[in-house]
Amino acid sequence: MKRPFALFAVPVLAVAFCAAATPAAQLPGPVVGRPAPAFTLTIVDGKTVRLSDYRGKTLVVNVWGSWCPPCRLETPDLIAESKADLSRGVAFLGVDTTETASVVRAFVAAKGIAYPQAVTTSTSDFAKAYDIRNYPTTLVIGPDGVLRAIHADNILPRAQLHAYIVAAQHGASAPLNSAFQARLDALLDPAQYPFSGDAASIRANVVKASQAIASADDLQDEAMNDPARDHDLIKTHAEQETLRAAAIAAFAPVATGDADLALLARMRGDEAAALGNWSEANAAYDEALKRAPNDVAAMSGQAYAASNLGDDARVASIDAQIAERAPSYAAYVSLARVQAKGGNVAAAEQSFEKAIALAAKPAQLAWTNLYYGRMETAAGNRDKARAAFARAAGAAQQIAPNDPRREWYAEQAQEGTVALDVARGGQAALSLAPWTGADLPGSIASTFKYRLVVTGAPRARITLAESGLPQRWIGSFCTDRVCAPFRTSVVMPADGVKVIEFQVVPTTERKGPVNVRIDATSGGRTVATVRTVVNV
Repeated sequence: MKRPFALFAVPVLAVAFCAAATPAAQLPGPVVGRPAPAFTLTIVDGKTVRLSDYRGKTLVVNVWGSWCPPCRLETPDLIAESKADLSRGVAFLGVDTTETASVVRAFVAAKGIAYPQAVTTSTSDFAKAYDIRNYPTTLVIGPDGVLRAIHADNILPRAQLHAYIVAAQHGASAPLNSAFQARLDALLDPAQYPFSGDAASIRANVVKASQAIASADDLQDEAMNDPARDHDLIKTHAEQETLRAAAIAAFAPVATGDADLALLARMRGDEAAALGNWSEANAAYDEALKRAPNDVAAMSGQAYAASNLGDDARVASIDAQIAERAPSYAAYVSLARVQAKGGNVAAAEQSFEKAIALAAKPAQLAWTNLYYGRMETAAGNRDKARAAFARAAGAAQQIAPNDPRREWYAEQAQEGTVALDVARGGQAALSLAPWTGADLPGSIASTFKYRLVVTGAPRARITLAESGLPQRWIGSFCTDRVCAPFRTSVVMPADGVKVIEFQVVPTTERKGPVNVRIDATSGGRTVATVRTVVNV
């Protein structure tokens, strides 16, 4: 079992199966075909929404986080489908269970999401009722209040989401069928691993089955950004648990020696963790580590169990051991996060610095600094947070242009900065980053494009003006419908966040850096300034 931590990791969803491959118990969480659990949530503008408010409509609930690349990848399809379904009796609701309202508002503004967004916690009644462990998770609830689809992982292509919606409108559930799912089904088919014969034969097939379960995890991680490899994560986890349970039942009578018993104990720990039996998982991982003290996989599983048991001090201790035995930037980020959660910000900063030292690639450095910035934001260290986000943005620009992480990390770095400004409560601020995603209407092709985010008090009028460009060059501010050269005025919307596409249009040849400055004025005084360098 992979510990659900990394930015690219999709957390494991618990599915219960016993050794005979039949459900051992009904787990908490919703069941397709039964009434969806009631919920009450607060959206970012402070209003309350309830499941009952949507009676008579098909409701799509998307649980997401801005830190989650698969969530970001599916966002354009969710926006497009929500617009297409406006006249069809379909409503959309976003739910962020891991972040603050200011972060959500920054993301929504950057992406132009029109449907409401709720903010709650990973331990809320909603998260428990719907057993939210995977990000993203999309739920489709029919007009009759019956849950018709649960899709863990991103929904690619959009046609699958549309199929879920149409089926729900007709009181049915649409299946997910893909060649990639068939590949996973074959990999995890118990018939491939006959647990019979002598002890050596059983042992060999148990090892193969264990490797197949791990391979299925790796394949799903690789598939998260590939629309051609859409799959049913819940079904796949069920198949993994079926195979693991059968392997444990066959292996237990013949396992001898420390290596066998360590493997058996670790598999039992993985099974208990998948079932949500955290005390049993902890005990099983303890047994595995007695037999194999340096088994990092067992340590990681034990840290996961300890986290779910609420023992953060123990998680920190285990993570420190993992970082010592297998030092990596990811291991130190994991350690830093739990240290910060325990209130030891100074120790967390030291761990983040070690992670930065071990980050060998721009993507690793950007990822590490994003978490660093979020930690400093939560600790109230605005300047340190802003510096970390700036480092993340700089590292993102070093990632290859064809790597989607370049855009993801650049966007997240700016959103983190904007969230800091939003949290200041109406004070004006500017944030500038390279433009990502589709251009706004009226934008000019083949220019230097930037996302300029303005924050300020609702309904305040703010004037923006550029300076520093070479003579005859144009600085263009593109808003909702029009582009204005050199300067523009905007009225801040109710959420206090305005996104503008700022373009530098070169009209004469020039080589070398160009320094650009944008000033925001309100009431005759300068209220914010931002600078950038255009490398021509």
